[in-house]
Amino acid sequence: MKKYVLEVSIGQSNTAGQKAKQDITDILVENSFNKINIELKKSRIMKFLFSRREVKNKFKVIHENDIFVMQYPMYSRLTTKLILEECKKIGVKTICVIHDLESLRLYKNDDKKIQEELMILNKFDCLISHNKNMSSWLRASGITGDIVPLEIFDYLNQNEMVNAEKKLDLVFAGNLQKSSFLEKWNINEKINLYGVNPSDIYSKNIFYKGVKTPDELPKYLSGSFGLVWDGSSMETNNGIYGEYTRYNNPHKVSLYLSSGLPVIVWKQAAISTLIIENNLGIVIDSLYELETKLLKIDTEDYNNMVSNAIMVGKKLRKGAFTMNAIEKSINLIRDIH
Repeated sequence: MKKYVLEVSIGQSNTAGQKAKQDITDILVENSFNKINIELKKSRIMKFLFSRREVKNKFKVIHENDIFVMQYPMYSRLTTKLILEECKKIGVKTICVIHDLESLRLYKNDDKKIQEELMILNKFDCLISHNKNMSSWLRASGITGDIVPLEIFDYLNQNEMVNAEKKLDLVFAGNLQKSSFLEKWNINEKINLYGVNPSDIYSKNIFYKGVKTPDELPKYLSGSFGLVWDGSSMETNNGIYGEYTRYNNPHKVSLYLSSGLPVIVWKQAAISTLIIENNLGIVIDSLYELETKLLKIDTEDYNNMVSNAIMVGKKLRKGAFTMNAIEKSINLIRDIH
């Protein structure tokens, strides 16, 4: 039995989303997986003309009962279907690492598109979901194959652990256009921002620090806590992306923890369970709770959070969560199939 991971190239920019996929590919290659690269054409006609031939050529090396890992979505539904057809024909065992579920994000009110997405996911032998919340939703929505929760995305990070101190400012990294709550920041906590599309109406307690690539960003994150918040409200996570955090694992949590920085997350976010159970930071219902909560944390409590963040961060840097989920998936496929 040989193990393969799909790497898709389409000329994507160096975004956080691309880093998450590239990290998983690199982790698997480091752990004896062979890489299969498929180049997606940009136009729909070119995809249609070349994808079938590309898939057939690349899959000549794969044999029955081999393991094939694919990351979803790969931004070509046609190529995804062709790969799954080819795997079925050969008798290859398929594992899907889910990065985004559009059924829970952009397709929430479109039953047809939700069913199309579920139909594709049901063709895999095993799905790796973000967490138990996502697993439960998939099962309740009709997924019949095996599902393994990842728990948290790994984050390959070669930088030194950051200087985390309670007296320092908060840190926030991400697409600032999707984080319009920052324009309403009226609490007495200072925060340093990193990311694209900053606003020009931030308050005096907000300091914009520019854009960094996902690989260089960790070296700039010295602070007290990394903030994970979405939407337009200071009172709750809201909007498409805010509601999505009830099910997904935000990649910025992995960025902060892999840097040794404790986190602040919404209490109703799926990732909050992991944060509470491992004492990796604090959970809040509203940003207006923040000042009081931070005042109650003494030096010993804070240092424990930092120690735990460093411990988990070291695991994220080694790909421990990815490999744990992949090994569980392979064992399930072997036992049942």
